[in-house]
Parts: sequence; structure tokens; C-alpha cells
Amino acid sequence: MIIEQLSSVVDDAAALEPWTLTGTELREVAVAVQTARTALDALASRLMGSADDMGLATEDGATSTTAWYANLTGVAKHDAGRLMGLARATTARTEATRTGWASGKISTEQAGVIMKAITALPDWCTDEQVAAAEAHLIALAPEHDLHGLKALANRVLEVIDPDGVEDYLGRKLADEEKRAWDATRLALHRRGDGTTRIAGVVPDDYAAKLRAALEGITAPRRTEANASRHAMTVGDFKALPHAQKLGLAFLELIDHLPQNALPQAGGLAATVTVNVDLEVLRTGRGTARTSSGDDVSASSAQRTACNAHLVALFLDTDSRVTDVGLSKRLYDRHQRLALAARDRGCVWAGCERPPSWCEAHHLTFWSEDGPTDLDNAALLCHFHHHLIHQEEWSARMAADGVVEIIPPPRVDPRQRPRRHARFTRQEPRAA
Repeated sequence: MIIEQLSSVVDDAAALEPWTLTGTELREVAVAVQTARTALDALASRLMGSADDMGLATEDGATSTTAWYANLTGVAKHDAGRLMGLARATTARTEATRTGWASGKISTEQAGVIMKAITALPDWCTDEQVAAAEAHLIALAPEHDLHGLKALANRVLEVIDPDGVEDYLGRKLADEEKRAWDATRLALHRRGDGTTRIAGVVPDDYAAKLRAALEGITAPRRTEANASRHAMTVGDFKALPHAQKLGLAFLELIDHLPQNALPQAGGLAATVTVNVDLEVLRTGRGTARTSSGDDVSASSAQRTACNAHLVALFLDTDSRVTDVGLSKRLYDRHQRLALAARDRGCVWAGCERPPSWCEAHHLTFWSEDGPTDLDNAALLCHFHHHLIHQEEWSARMAADGVVEIIPPPRVDPRQRPRRHARFTRQEPRAA
């Protein structure tokens, strides 16, 4: 019986002593545990769906199936609500995702991303087109982290209609931005203890500008300055929770606003660039992309253009920023802006540190006569920059203008190049 089988698995897991495992065994067991966990999540979601259909929550006096499951199992309501949401999201269009999830091949979080993207496809998509898009995302899931998969899922319509996707997404984003504008709120409540609670909802593009400023202030290179500002030791400041560091950065931002003198971190402390085709800017149709990796409508890009200085970046036919080599050691501000537009953050696969946290790395080292130009540059966060300079890992510019990271043989004997998910191009597939 299934209950006895599950009980046996629990007993075996409890008896395992991780310290008895070799490094290879530990890696294998960790993957196996996650696969089993994922499959059990899928089973729990299906059980909740059946319980919802049977009305067990009402029968047991619970206000909802989510509350019923949380009370029955002791899990947090948030986790129970997520599984209930996935149970309700399962349709004939997402059956392949459900199968992959149940087998443990894709994680619970990945299944949620794929289901959301597939159910959001427009009604005019045929069943064959939807199936192709779903299969495409399922195939991508093992190759990318969750953030990268979300970015690809948001534009999965490219697989179905590569010619019309920009116009469709532009209209969709414009509608979302209108709703976000209407939903914008800010509330400040004095708590009576010398502090004020701030709560609000703002559009994503405005939040991106705020985040860019705060992350510029909290960048690792400014740790000593931040510690000094708040009369702390460097060690004590590093030990602060990230949320507290952002809060302190927000205070510093408020202090600087009248003087318009935000601190610089690599020349891009409080800069969000908007990369937009000139025709899109002129017509107001289509989409643009910010250096924070967010897609915005053409109308949002037009608003930004009205209130900011425009820097023209000339691109070649492969969308690479063109530049000429300069005989200097450091990349200047304009080159950093171009790198932010091109790389959109650390190029290390899976790293999501923004441009303001990154340093411009010479792919061919300066000490080896590498030029200070864009074809020899890549944005790397401080940690990954240091790792590259240990010369076990390496980075190179591929023929299509994308920076690739080459792992050492101990990590991958074949040393297959790794690319960040933000550079993955989705090819349209025939239905």
C-alpha cells in the first residue's frame, strides 16, 4: 500500500548518516532527495485537488482546502496555497508539465512557472502550438535556474509567433502598466516608537529604478564606506541582514535626493538603462528592455526618454554594441553603460547580480596586452571576477557576441561553455 511504501522511505531517510557518504555519493543523494521531494509535491497537489472536488474542507470544518491541508499536515498556509494553486492550474494544456513534475524531472517551482506561462497564452493559439511551447519550456527547465526559466517563459510566445510577439507583448505590457499605475499606493504610518512603517505598491519599472539606486549604495565595494557612515565595524556591517542594508541604503538615498549626488559604484550606481529600437521609440508600438532585465512597453520607454538623457548605442546586425579599442587600463563610464546594456548584469550562468554590482573584466587580461574595448569586456560580479582571475575557470567571447564561461575539467571533463539564461535565443518551432 502507498502509505506503507512512503513510511518505509521516511524510515530509510531518517537512518541515513550523511557523514558516511563520499563527496560523489552526497551529490547523488542530494539530487535523488530533491527528485523524490518534487514528486511528492506533485502527489500532494493532486491529493489537494481531489480533496477540493470532494468538499473535505467543509466536511472537516475548514474555511478552505488550503486551510484544511495546512491544519491536517502542519505545513505553512503559504506552501499549502501554492500546491492548491498548482492543482487548479492543471488543465489539458499543461498535462505534460504535470507528468514531468510528477516524475521529478522538473521542480515544483519550475512547474509553476511553466503552467503560468502556458495558461497565459492567447486563446488564438492552437492546441498543437501550445503543446510545442510547453515542450520547449520543459526542455529548457534542466538547463536554466528559476530566474532564467521565468525570463524565457515570459516570452515563450516567440516559439509560436516570432513575427507578432513584439506587438502582442507590447500591448500586454501596456495593459499591465496601466493596471500597475492605477494600483500604485504609498502609505506611511507612524508607529509611535520613533519609526514609520512604509508600505506601497509601485509599477515594476519605477521599482527597478529604486532597486538600482539601493543596490548601488549597498554594493560590496562600498562596504567600508557604509560601515563608517553608520559607525560600525566592517565585520558588523557585513553581518547585517540584506533587508536591513537595503533599509539603510534607502535612508542614504533620501539624504542624497536634494543634492542629486548619488554615490557611484563602477560608474553605474543609480542607472537603469532602457534598450529600445528607434522605430519602437518613434511609433510607440512594441517593447523595450531595461538593464535590470525587465520588459517594458514602448510607451514606458517613451516616458523615460522624455525625462532622461539619451545615449545612442550603435548596434551591428547581431545586436552587438560596436566600439573601437582604447589604449587605457580602465573602462570609462560610457563603455560601462554599453556593457550594462549588452550584458545586463554578471554574465556567470545563474548569477543575478545587477550591473551596479559588477566590474568590467578584460577577457584577454590587460597584462597580456588585452585591449580596453567592448569586444574584450564582460561584466562580472566581484566574487566571479575574483574566481576568473584564479585562472581555473575562464571566460571568452563567442562568435555571436555572447560571453561564455568555461568550467575546469574537474567540474566538466568536456569543458562545455556555459551561458547565462538571459542570452538564450528561443527558436520558433513548426506546430
